[in-house]
Amino acid sequence: YDVFDYESHYLWSKKTNDVLELLKKTGKFYFDKDNRVVLDQKGFGLGMKMPVLVLTRGDGTSLYALRDIAYTLDKVSKGENIWVLGEDHKLYYEQIKVALLMLGKKVPRVIFYSFVLLDEGKMSTRKGNLVLLEDFMAEAEKKAQQELKRRYKKIDKKAAKIIAHGALKYSILKVSPEKNVTFNWQQSLSFEGETAPYIQYAYARISSIIKKHKKALSKKADFSLLNKKEEIELIKKLAIFPDIVEKTSKELRPNTVATYAYELAKLFNEFYHVHNILKEESKIKQARLLLALSVKQTLKNSLNLLGIDVLEKM
Repeated sequence: YDVFDYESHYLWSKKTNDVLELLKKTGKFYFDKDNRVVLDQKGFGLGMKMPVLVLTRGDGTSLYALRDIAYTLDKVSKGENIWVLGEDHKLYYEQIKVALLMLGKKVPRVIFYSFVLLDEGKMSTRKGNLVLLEDFMAEAEKKAQQELKRRYKKIDKKAAKIIAHGALKYSILKVSPEKNVTFNWQQSLSFEGETAPYIQYAYARISSIIKKHKKALSKKADFSLLNKKEEIELIKKLAIFPDIVEKTSKELRPNTVATYAYELAKLFNEFYHVHNILKEESKIKQARLLLALSVKQTLKNSLNLLGIDVLEKM
């Protein structure tokens, strides 16, 4: 995040009073029997028995909804505004949306996420049924260290942290927002299948190939030499990346980029399994190295859009 905005700022700000003054002009503003300020939201299809939004307590102090409207007005004045909410906030969003429409203000775009569930018994929740994020992240790092030790007989804590955080993020972002995420440690941290470590490993593999070349890459390669089936598939996949990004931005569905990154990594691994790069004759080697470099950069760009870091070696 670039900045953190705190709700407490709006507890003492006059901006909530400014919002109340604006809402008074809508003709939908009234005091109920408990002296609370209420916004009548009838006629907007909210599906509530009593479609009202309570904005203050009886003593006049603001409630969360009023502070949220004030905060939203600040944000919409600064450009694109996107809310990321849990699916249990759908009605609340509609109520805030109605309030903003009453004020003639731009309504934020929204993406709703379903719940993240843990496999039973995979992580202790003590006596509760919720897991704190900090505990979840710490457990992920611990398990990533164990996986690295199992694979390479050593532990790199920095690499483990990058792998762990990437695994958590990717496991959530690869799933369509409207679907529940069932988190499984073994699957998420696996170096096989649709996981962040699999994509990160493909990136690191390309870095290793380029490093072994030990020479500057020529930009005058003859790309017409890339005529094998696996090479053509890779080139086609690379070509659609801008369209994938545009689609993701319009639809607010990061799972589109997540799926693309996995498919690109998979195509590269299939290509590399069939075709040698460094042992080919010079012209083909140069063309394939540049193709690999393009895949590497696109994988990095894809993961970067998901907030996931890469590793030059794994």
